[in-house]
Amino acid sequence: MSVNNKKSYIKYLFIFINLAIIGGLTEALSYFNDGLFTYMQTGNLVSTLYYAFNTNMSFIYPLISMTLFILFILIILFIRKKISMKNKINYSIFSLICLIVLSIIYLFIPRGVLVENFDISRLTSIFINTLFGVILLHSFTYFNDIIFVPTMMTNNIRMTTSLFFEYNIKKDKVVLKKFILYLLVVFAFIIGVAISFAFLVFKDNLFSISFNNFEFNQNIIYLLVIFLLSINIILYRNIKDNISTDGKYLINE
Repeated sequence: MSVNNKKSYIKYLFIFINLAIIGGLTEALSYFNDGLFTYMQTGNLVSTLYYAFNTNMSFIYPLISMTLFILFILIILFIRKKISMKNKINYSIFSLICLIVLSIIYLFIPRGVLVENFDISRLTSIFINTLFGVILLHSFTYFNDIIFVPTMMTNNIRMTTSLFFEYNIKKDKVVLKKFILYLLVVFAFIIGVAISFAFLVFKDNLFSISFNNFEFNQNIIYLLVIFLLSINIILYRNIKDNISTDGKYLINE
């Protein structure tokens, strides 16, 4: 099934692109602040073993990230099942509200809080980033008959390359359309990473709040909340107008 209504298609395409941008924003934020990849547990596994073999206690951070990743997946799957059974709450709206709340909480994580050589600020950030990543990863996985992941680009790049090759052989317009959609995801993710680093590296924070030398915000969080709110508003209006938001459009119910 495809999104037949042109107006509806444009709305969902906007959401589709912005989800990939959010994936890039949060991955770059996690790497910049915590030195970890929220969505790439392969990298965290390598880091865990590397630090452990070198008897470096820093192995605890990627190990915690991996453990939380697994735990949060189980919790999210359980919550999704309960919501789907009740059919009273739209899961996509619920997910977006959770992501907005997590983003706001992230604003108020003080930096540089150490307890017995463990960076409590970093551990808190890892907890929130990992939960954010799992929710995003398991909430929006479909668009217009393609399976996509707005957070991890390995499969998206593989699909882009494969579809490009397939189109050059078959000259099939359906294949071309899928190729373009996957290409949009990859570029949107890159744009998200670029925006994130531009805010984090090259520009001072706006509206910064500080207390006892702790900085409580990053500009990128404000932008992240704006993206999430805009997506939430569009989805809510579509639901209000009785426009379907089932798995064939955006989410994996």
